[in-house]
Amino acid sequence: MNAKLDNVTTQYRKFNENQVLTDGQLNEFINYFEDQDRLSRTLLSGVGIVCGFKSTITSSSLVPDVMEKIAPQKAENALDTIVITQGAGVTTDGDLITLRTGKEKSSDVTIDFDTKNYRYFREYKDKVRYDHFRIGEEQIPLLELATEDELKQMEVKGLDTGSFKDIKTLEKLNEKIIILYLESYSNDETPCEDADCDNTGAEQVSDLKVLLADFQSVSDLMTSGNAKDTLYKIHNSYEELFDRLPNIEAKRVILDPKVETADQLKRKFRNAMDSVSKLSDGFGAIADTFKIDLNFSGLSLFNKLNTLLSASSPRLDDFQYRYDLLKDLIDTYNEIKGLILNLNVECCPTIASFPKHLMLGYVVGTMELGEYAAFRHGFYHSSITTQDDENYERLMLLANRFVQKINGFQSYIGPVKITPSNLYVRLGEKAIPYYYNVDKPLLDKWNFEKTKTDRETYNLSYHTANLSSEDYVQNPLNYNIDNNDFYRIEGHLGLPYETAVQNINDLKVKYGLAFDVSVLLLNDGKKTDDEPEEPRKVSIEELRNKLLSISNDISKETGDPKNALLNLSKLDSDLKLLNKAKFETPSGTSDDVTIVKEDPRKEEISTELLSDFLERKSGLEHLSGVEPGGTFVLIAESKANNQVIADFSLPYLCCSKKDPVFLSLPSGKLCQNEKPVLMTIVPLDGQVKAFVNGTEISAITQTGGQSYFDPALVGAAYLGQTITFTVNDDPVDTQMIVNEVPNVTVTTGTPVNGENPTNPTATVTFTVSGNNLGNLDYSWNFGDGQLVTVTKPAPDANGVVNQSHTYNLVAGQEDTFNPILSVSNGSECSTQYTISPIKLKGQSLVQCLSSLEITVQYNESLGPCPGNHRCNSAKFNLMANGVYRIGGVNLNNASETLENGQLRPNGELRGPNRINTFFLSPTDAQSIAATDLNGEGFISFSLVCADNSCHDGVAWTTLKLGGVVIYDGCPRNNFLTINPCTGEVKP
Repeated sequence: MNAKLDNVTTQYRKFNENQVLTDGQLNEFINYFEDQDRLSRTLLSGVGIVCGFKSTITSSSLVPDVMEKIAPQKAENALDTIVITQGAGVTTDGDLITLRTGKEKSSDVTIDFDTKNYRYFREYKDKVRYDHFRIGEEQIPLLELATEDELKQMEVKGLDTGSFKDIKTLEKLNEKIIILYLESYSNDETPCEDADCDNTGAEQVSDLKVLLADFQSVSDLMTSGNAKDTLYKIHNSYEELFDRLPNIEAKRVILDPKVETADQLKRKFRNAMDSVSKLSDGFGAIADTFKIDLNFSGLSLFNKLNTLLSASSPRLDDFQYRYDLLKDLIDTYNEIKGLILNLNVECCPTIASFPKHLMLGYVVGTMELGEYAAFRHGFYHSSITTQDDENYERLMLLANRFVQKINGFQSYIGPVKITPSNLYVRLGEKAIPYYYNVDKPLLDKWNFEKTKTDRETYNLSYHTANLSSEDYVQNPLNYNIDNNDFYRIEGHLGLPYETAVQNINDLKVKYGLAFDVSVLLLNDGKKTDDEPEEPRKVSIEELRNKLLSISNDISKETGDPKNALLNLSKLDSDLKLLNKAKFETPSGTSDDVTIVKEDPRKEEISTELLSDFLERKSGLEHLSGVEPGGTFVLIAESKANNQVIADFSLPYLCCSKKDPVFLSLPSGKLCQNEKPVLMTIVPLDGQVKAFVNGTEISAITQTGGQSYFDPALVGAAYLGQTITFTVNDDPVDTQMIVNEVPNVTVTTGTPVNGENPTNPTATVTFTVSGNNLGNLDYSWNFGDGQLVTVTKPAPDANGVVNQSHTYNLVAGQEDTFNPILSVSNGSECSTQYTISPIKLKGQSLVQCLSSLEITVQYNESLGPCPGNHRCNSAKFNLMANGVYRIGGVNLNNASETLENGQLRPNGELRGPNRINTFFLSPTDAQSIAATDLNGEGFISFSLVCADNSCHDGVAWTTLKLGGVVIYDGCPRNNFLTINPCTGEVKP
């Protein structure tokens, strides 16, 4: 079977009007656009598994659960189903593969499903002889999977299904590899009969098969198969390489008071250099995979590293630089290792790698995030779709830099020099160290970004001969160094510490650099018999002998140049004594010999024993330099053996021998809104300064001759950061952290009264706005005795926190509440907000009933009431909830004259009609509400005769609430039961 992209059609013909088209012309047209489509997928997107295609073995009874989450099932049920999720993938021939289910029409399929459950298998013979399944002339054993639905469809089409067996009969199913195979072939064209050939042509078939293969068979295909999957093999080799690479980290050199000699210090460095074997194995594997040339003049990588880094080979005076070399190599190794799993990019994927199939891995292979899945095609991106396309180039540069650093290591002698660099970055972004030969091969491989932009000579280094001639590269300390957080200090090892300190301090002053230099000695160099030390003496004869020795060393063409320079440095140190010495001629000596004796009371360089220093301070780290605001510490064995043999640094200024200083604070943590705290200082008049990361901040105030630390003065940028202090410019151990206090705004919403008038309430919603609301704790005191604490609530869609509270009220009574909110954060800082008083009035029946108008009348124009009699003598009493409320409602119309309380309706001037109108007072309404035994606010009205001659039904009664008629008719018994606030009427 040939892949579609084995022969790419690059042209086609445009059709002319009335042209007779041939099959070649039409196929050429189709092939051109199909090839372009396939090429677009493979070259502009990528090849391999895009997503999905996860699998597991389970029982058919558990399939619904498996559909939710693919994972190996541990159940007692028989494992009879392989479940594969839907997915997407692209073959190297540009075929887009998804799982599919056939439909009634053989050429139609559907892909709209989540999983397929395969329960049957049979042996599979590839009729198109796909080379990727063959070793020589033999096809490897393959099994074809089928679902229950697929078997039914085959039976409907009359195809043989008898060879299929149940999955559960397969042995070692978990050792099988799943393969999706697009069986592609062309059915031969049937010659057309008669004259109609419109519907003929060779059918192009692409039938997706889900296959199983033994892992050993697939492994054999990778090594001995007819067609090699080079794409999988190379990327699989990256995975395997990463898994077998050792984890290597550089050990720190930690000093302790027992280090009293140069040999012991050297041993500390040597003990930290125990990773040579692992480094050799790890980088050797990298070099083998990526074909890196390891040219070490005939030495193996291990032997070369061992020569440079073993305990016996380095000289005493450069063991520190060899330790630094090891750190550099380990940093580069780990940077390479971090890139290996990020090489999933292919510019032009090999068409023959997997043109018609995709490997999905083991049936129950793990698919956990970050875990390697064997025999599974990953997705190999086109360079245009990812930012990782440079990773291979970057890796190759780093690997070659690893080799170049080994070959370029040198024991160099030169003047003291300070180079701006960076500390917390990758090695390639730092200045190139002093101990490398900074030639073009190393420059080309030091920094990927600079090399890529043709700016490799713009790296900074101690060695500038091969760097750019730009002055800011040759003399970087004369220019802006805002982006540099570290000073490399080099060239001082082997010098007397007096000379080294003077040279470093001269450069400090020249360039205005902010750090201190200190000297620590491993021992005091005293004689063992405890005799007092003799003053140093210098004679003319001694100076003459030293000059002759140096002259001989310089005039020789061969010799040790470093030894000559060291002797010159010692001579310079002796000559400087002449500037601060007293002269005397001892008795018994000739007049022509003068002895110079140094005044022992004068000492320019302050030193301290390492053991004494470590009793007071800690934090010494070997960094080959110092951070701005730190202390560069030189290590020498003694005043007698005064050569600098190592350097360390501290991240703070230290440690001149002055009067002791002390500072104490009541607490190490304060909130921004707290009052200033008194500082206890020794000496009492000491000057206190506060710093954050070496930057002085204004947080110290003076009141009444005493110093206070005021947290309110600490700027927002320094909140939550460690604040250090100095007293008289000497650092102290006391530290402080000032934490931010919450800053929010609280607003009160409009109260909402409850619906039950007999249980008056009001709900108030408080809204809190501000920053970081979800990280705060809220303690509410609503002013009614109710306390609520809410911890870190999630803000709503508007970014605010709402808190509702319901107040219980007294009907008709107005109360004032004074809510308080305390807001705190995780640093135990809080802010209290006194919210504006809230006035709330309880809803009551009085408000509803105060406007109740009652009209009782005899009115012939309204229509007859039952028992329509004239009211020549009639008085009635109005009852509410069975209690007498209004009495003597007079409807008597025996005469034309209106009696007391009577009126005529509708402006009538005469006639029998009589009307009496009353309003229920708030006091009466309150007493009525109190008689409702059910507490629901309902009132039942009734009208009863108050006279012996009353006739039933003669009183027409109307009730109005707020001007709205709520009853109008002839009352009998309890004629109206109503809640006058809500208008609800009970039947």
